[in-house]
Amino acid sequence: MRNRVLAVFTTWPLVLALAALLVNDWLLKQAYPGLVTGKLSDFAGIAVVAMPLFAASPRHARAIYLAFFGAFLWWKSPASSAFIAFMNDVQPLQIGRTVDYWDLMALAILPACEKFAVSQPRSIVNPAALRRWVLPPVLAATLFGVVATSYPRHSNDFNIKAVESSAPIPRDQIVAAISQVAKARGLKPREPNPPHWAGAFMGRGIFLTYTFLGDNEIGVGINIKSGMFGDGEMRRAEKLSAEIKKTLSLRFKSLEFVEPPPKP
Repeated sequence: MRNRVLAVFTTWPLVLALAALLVNDWLLKQAYPGLVTGKLSDFAGIAVVAMPLFAASPRHARAIYLAFFGAFLWWKSPASSAFIAFMNDVQPLQIGRTVDYWDLMALAILPACEKFAVSQPRSIVNPAALRRWVLPPVLAATLFGVVATSYPRHSNDFNIKAVESSAPIPRDQIVAAISQVAKARGLKPREPNPPHWAGAFMGRGIFLTYTFLGDNEIGVGINIKSGMFGDGEMRRAEKLSAEIKKTLSLRFKSLEFVEPPPKP
């Protein structure tokens, strides 16, 4: 079993899935936001995790299917919000995800992963000595691809509050203002953005979210995670934050902006 699992990590399907996950999360999503790049990471990420699991426990395929469905459904639903909030409070790196049940379609790749993993896959590296040199970086890249790409590199968060606590915020108008600024900065809706409890925009290396925390408060998050090639995204995030605040200040006189306290 051990040899079969290790062999999977040096096969073309896993290496290609891992490359797709890294390139898509760090480059393509920011350069070409849309349906294809939005779903590609889900398919690739599931494949990278599923193939070794099926190779390790081919007799427990049904349990693996159920575990993937339950875990992915929980992660892509509001049920995971409390866990994300807790993790963001206790550790410095911020976890981010978008509630989108359409992402569950990525589970359709599981049967192909199972079929490949149990078919005695051959490593792309034949000599055992060379495999020892190739396998460690592939394992490290796999861990980075699965874990690190869930974290934004930088976060710029603030809350929008009504000056008078009893005054309800004009939701429709504020959402329209945020949407206008986001689109002017080249961001596109990541999912439908009705003026209800939350919305998201993405583009040019930036992920913008807003969440209504009550009748008179909105939380705004501006995250980036493609800044490994420079600080351009960070500057764009700061300009986007300033533009949102400026636009809302000009249109609404009864709002204030509250920065969250720094984490210890």
